[in-house]
Parts: sequence; C-alpha cells; structure tokens
Amino acid sequence: MPSSSLLFALLSSALAPLGVARAYGTSGGGGAMPPPVRRLPSSPAAPIIIGYAHDAKSGKAARAIEDGAGVIIWSFVHMKLDGEKGMIETALDLEEIRIIRDKYEQVVHLAAFGGWNGPHPPGKLSGKEWCEVFVEFNQSRGYLFHGIDWDYEGHDDLQSPTAHFTLETLDVMADFSVEAKRRGMIVSMAPAESYLDATAKPESIDATFSLALDLPPRAWASDRYHATDEDRALVKARGFSHAGRQCYAYVLAKAGISTFDWISIQLYEAYSPFAHDVHRRKLDQNEALMMRIRRLVEGYTVTELPLTTSEYEVKIPPSKLVLGVANGWADGLKFCKVDPSAIRSAYQSTRESYEEGFLGVMFWTIEEEGREGGAKLTDALSREFWTLDHSGEL
Repeated sequence: MPSSSLLFALLSSALAPLGVARAYGTSGGGGAMPPPVRRLPSSPAAPIIIGYAHDAKSGKAARAIEDGAGVIIWSFVHMKLDGEKGMIETALDLEEIRIIRDKYEQVVHLAAFGGWNGPHPPGKLSGKEWCEVFVEFNQSRGYLFHGIDWDYEGHDDLQSPTAHFTLETLDVMADFSVEAKRRGMIVSMAPAESYLDATAKPESIDATFSLALDLPPRAWASDRYHATDEDRALVKARGFSHAGRQCYAYVLAKAGISTFDWISIQLYEAYSPFAHDVHRRKLDQNEALMMRIRRLVEGYTVTELPLTTSEYEVKIPPSKLVLGVANGWADGLKFCKVDPSAIRSAYQSTRESYEEGFLGVMFWTIEEEGREGGAKLTDALSREFWTLDHSGEL
C-alpha cells in the first residue's frame, strides 16, 4: 500500500478531467467567456469518491481530497424570491471554498440544492429561469461551482408544505437540469432510496409514482418485503413516516438520463430498504448492493407518472451510477453502515457483469470524517480501491 501522499498523487492523476466541455454563461452575447467546464473521466480505474461538505473552514474537505475524494458537493444553496426577482441564497463560506478549489485544481465542486427540512423552489419562475439565476450567481463569483446537484427531500414536520413534492418542484428540477446541461454544467441528483426504489416489486403499488414524502418505509412495514411484527412495531414506536415513492423517476423521465452525469442512490436514507436487507434480514452486503445495481442497470418500470407516457423504465448505465453511503455518524439500524470492502466487491462484480464498474461512491458527510477519533471513510475507500486490479491504469 503506498503512502497517503503518493496515493493522493496517483488518484489525482486518475481523476484529472479528460478534455473540456463547452463553456456556459448567460444566454445573451458579449462579455468574457467563462473558464472551461470540467468533465469527469469516462472510464476511471476505480470508483470516484464524492463527499458532501458544508463547513469549508473545518479543514476536513482538504483532508478528504488528500485522502482521495475527487468531487466535493457543497450543501446547500437555495432558490429564493425577492419580490418578483429570483436569487440564490446560501450560508456557505464561498471564499473558503474558492481557496480549496484553487489549491486542488483537479477536484470538481458542485452546489447542492435541497437537504432534509430544506426549502423547495418557490413558485413563479420556470426551471430554465432558475438556471439563469444560478448562472448569474455563479458567474459573479468567478464560476466557483462546476455544476449542481439535486437533493430535495422531505421534512420532520409532516404538516410542512415540503412534506410532499409538487409537480411544479419536479418540473423546476427537470427543466433546470436540461438547461444546465445545455450550458455545459455537470448535473447530478441524489434521491433517497425510496425516491428511486429499484427493489420495489414490479407492478405493485411500490413501483408507482407518488408526490408524497410522508409514507411508512415499505421494507419495514409491508409483508411483501419480509417485514416482521418487530419491524413494524419499531417504526411505529419511533413515529417514522418519511419515505417517498419513485418521485425522482418523474425528473429522470422528463429530463432524460443523458441530462445527468450521475445519479447517487442514498442507501443511507432513514429506514431504507437497503438498511432492512442488511441489518434486519442479514443479507450479505455485496449481495444487497448487487441486487440494486442489477435492477438499476438492467431497468425497472415506474407507472402512474403524470406525463404524456405514464410508464417509464428507469435504466441507469454503470457509468452514471453512484452508491450513496454514510460514514461514522450512521447507527447501523435506522441508518445503514456499509463496509468499504463490500463496495469494492460490488465494483468488481459490476465490472465483470457489465464490462465497466459503477462510476463512484458518494458519502454524507465530510464533517463527520474521523468522528471521535474514528476511521475516515475516504481513506478506507481509497485503500480498498487501491487493491482493485487496475490493469496498469494507476
């Protein structure tokens, strides 16, 4: 195993963008063109490590990069109306982010919209118009971000307006994404597992679209998924009813899979189907991961979509698939823990089955790295991925 400094240098080389994408800017002519937009490597030798962060001053984002992270997603930015005018609001320290970006030039930086309990887009502006607002915000800050990530979720208060989606919100996400991609930005989404649920039984209610974000977690509540009386009693006692049902399929169907550079499935969603499989049913983690990867890559059908065509086959190529996991904060029950060795094994199995591995691994959150003196997931993943057979690529 090489030293951490050598590993960082090698991973940086592997993650260096290949070429440049078209530049993006405002729709009008004139003015200096922005810097070239980054493009991710199309065939990385190992999964790209993607981490969410919110505290640029903590020093942990820089440490994660040196441990092997190739993408930092900064959480969060929000759409806000000032009268009739749209604006982007954030509590992020943008100057500290700039320092990190300038120091580690090989790293991709995205701005994430959303978050648990976070506001959804206000009305009045279309997705294309909101994209214009974001471009102006980003341009005024020297094109700090290389693109955007969607992380809209529900709310603790089930009476909150954001305890469900509206079609207007999903339309903003889809139309903003199309325009952002047209302008050359990197575009990603990070649905909670229930929001894009590949292991839902075909032709069941669980494979139908819903705007609701206040549903019971189906794997813990339904006999169709081996839920026990103990499982049902657990989620009932904790008053948990915050799952969704295939809502992000609408965005994929409307915008098209080609619009997105990757889709990160949040396996760490509270009481997720994945957590039930590995922590309650005791399935092997690699088996549980591959069950999802196969369904996502080979396709599964979502029905009852309020679009011209009511059915959509969710089909994500490995090159756009990212597995979302948790680091030290996860409790191994409500929030799943995934062994880095299982991720490495799943990557190998994916490459053997489809002639390419999945694109990457995302985790929440960088600020929890080394929690209470514990292990750092970025470092553990990098060390596992080093053992992959790179066929001379690294």
